[in-house]
Amino acid sequence: MNFDELEILFDEDEMSIDGPTEDQLFKMYGIFLNDFHKTILLHKGKRVIFNTNLSKHPLFRGKFQGFVHLVTRDNKYNDRRQYNRDRANRIHWIRPILENWESPQISYFEQYNKDGELQYFYWLQAHSYIVILRELNPDLLLVTAYCVDVYTKVQFRKQLNNYRNK
Repeated sequence: MNFDELEILFDEDEMSIDGPTEDQLFKMYGIFLNDFHKTILLHKGKRVIFNTNLSKHPLFRGKFQGFVHLVTRDNKYNDRRQYNRDRANRIHWIRPILENWESPQISYFEQYNKDGELQYFYWLQAHSYIVILRELNPDLLLVTAYCVDVYTKVQFRKQLNNYRNK
């Protein structure tokens, strides 16, 4: 796959920073359902699953938590997740990245999180985007995916180098 052909779903000026329109939400959630719920995604011989609890978030009430986590981010000022249009606008990138993870364009590394759980990182550096899976035997849990900012870029580069130098 040529990742240079990846495009965002909606023009930035069509998207509010406060939340998606009804049509945008319908399209994003439809992509998520098609990519991870209606069809099975196998990765490294394991099924990729997601959090199927239903959300109480005001913008996404009744949607799967796994979806909500992909289109929102932690708010540093309160304990609520906040809609993030950059994440939402790239939700359709996740499956192609996982299906083509051995591409030279994907920087792959593994690391244990603070709870001692093994996580897999798939970093599409050219587009500053990362997908994270976690071992959840017998499956793999889709943890999150997001745009990598300059601060996390330094952190990920260090983790990638440490993984490669093992």
